[in-house]
Amino acid sequence: MSAQVLNVAVDGGTLYVEVHGQGEPVLLVHGIFASSYCWRLVAEKLAERYTVYVVDLLGFGQSDMPQDGDYSQSAQARRVLNMIEQLELHNLRLVGHSMGGEISALAASFDPTPFRQLVLVAADGFRPAFKPWQRRLLSGAWMGWLVRRGFDERGFRRSISLIVQDPSIYGSDVIAEYVAPYRRKEFPLAVRQLVKNREAGIGPELCHSIAIPTMLLWGEQDRIVPPQIGDRYRDVLPNVVRYERCDHCGHMPMEEHPEWLTKELMQFFET
Repeated sequence: MSAQVLNVAVDGGTLYVEVHGQGEPVLLVHGIFASSYCWRLVAEKLAERYTVYVVDLLGFGQSDMPQDGDYSQSAQARRVLNMIEQLELHNLRLVGHSMGGEISALAASFDPTPFRQLVLVAADGFRPAFKPWQRRLLSGAWMGWLVRRGFDERGFRRSISLIVQDPSIYGSDVIAEYVAPYRRKEFPLAVRQLVKNREAGIGPELCHSIAIPTMLLWGEQDRIVPPQIGDRYRDVLPNVVRYERCDHCGHMPMEEHPEWLTKELMQFFET
């Protein structure tokens, strides 16, 4: 799938953005340790009707990975808003997955004006902040060693059985694309910085301020961000108009059931 590539300068570095199709704008935001690549199957179908923007957040994919960057969720949300402003996007449908879902919700709470609709796909949130000793431990020098050892093809294969219901959907070519950014020399230190910067998850107060129409999509068997988190979003967001859960699906519906996810998005976008 060919795409126009944009490089958008924001606070802390430059974001890699792919643009597909033509029509009203949709922005897809990936989750932690993923990239724009995870959206490829959904983006291809959405691009038949919409202009689809797919971003690599700072520290991920082909975007910059500054070793002293602020990778907190709120900083990432403000970068997304700055990118949207620079690209002059309006009436935008915002779709975020996992950590990218939490970042999308934060962006909508900070400034709802660019957005027409919000979709949270297995969105993280409501987690307590790390305790100081946890932050020190998880951001120690050993984390760089662990990242180099764990974020390769073998490490990816070990982890996917926890993430998805059917690991066989990830062929060798797909795994190679997922782990390619992990080989960048900046990645281990960027991960350590991400742990240092991680904030408490979005809570009810900010969620209460998000008035735009919202859809929640979850995998019924998600073990990373279980459906109970979706239930919490449903209870605190004031304008949830749809909440759908997909059976036989873990944390990656865009990979496990892309047809289902695309259908749900299309139906919601047309309302």
